[in-house]
Amino acid sequence: MEEKSEQAQFAEKRKKFISRGLGRFRKEVPEIAKPFMDFWRATKQKSAIPAKYKELIQLSIVVYARCESCIYQHTQACIHAGATREEILDAAAQAVAIGGGIVYEYIPYVLDALELYEDERRE
Repeated sequence: MEEKSEQAQFAEKRKKFISRGLGRFRKEVPEIAKPFMDFWRATKQKSAIPAKYKELIQLSIVVYARCESCIYQHTQACIHAGATREEILDAAAQAVAIGGGIVYEYIPYVLDALELYEDERRE
């Protein structure tokens, strides 16, 4: 197995930090966190938009939002949902089309995440 890039290691550490913090938030402010999490879970249920396309949309949004750890998480989710490398890069390109040069600079995170997670593809 290849060694994870420095950026991937950072993204994983950040993801763990965020997860721990949100866990604490859910315990301290359940009246806010629970309704949000219920809503979030509902968006993951089967609907008119297939799961693969939901993940591609979410990837495009997090690339646009310039969230490095989110890019890794959603690239991995796209792969698990059956998206191809080409579809993932196209979704990232859609974010660049709207966000321009600042968003373009986040494409390397998508490429790094692809290299990290492509072997997890379920075929």
